Amino acid sequence: MDYLKVGFIKKPHGLKGEFKVLPLTDDYNRFRKLKRVYLCVNGNYIQKEIDTVKVLADEIVLKLKEYDKIEDVESLRNIYIFIERKDGAKLEEWEYYSQDIIDCDVFYQGKIIGKVIDLENFGANDNLVILFNGTEFYYPFSRNYIDRIDIDKKIVEINTFEDFFE
Repeated sequence: MDYLKVGFIKKPHGLKGEFKVLPLTDDYNRFRKLKRVYLCVNGNYIQKEIDTVKVLADEIVLKLKEYDKIEDVESLRNIYIFIERKDGAKLEEWEYYSQDIIDCDVFYQGKIIGKVIDLENFGANDNLVILFNGTEFYYPFSRNYIDRIDIDKKIVEINTFEDFFE
């Protein structure tokens, strides 16, 4: 099965088995539509049924069935939450799941120059974190600077090199 990472469990919330989730999606309300999620524990994906979802300003409060006390969820700290890829949001043109961009080779003028190792957001826009000659550089994730992305071939082609890799 192919999974998409949609959240990160921060800590328990209250005493009745709820916990706070840092959403890894733009649309927090998507959590309301989910019936189940998968927790990745020691490399194994464990399916869990959702009991309740509360959408707050900057986080989600989630309760899973069979988790009724704070002690039940204390061990879930720092675990990622996944859904099946088939249940993921429909993407528009030039929209990508961040996990699909990571590990793409970066090309400039037909030559490989580095690899995407992460994505970061500093408020104004998303940035690719590109490993270039052993150093991490931030590059704008914008159509102005990227000519092509091919997820299947794991390729990102950029069109500007100067001022970014110096």
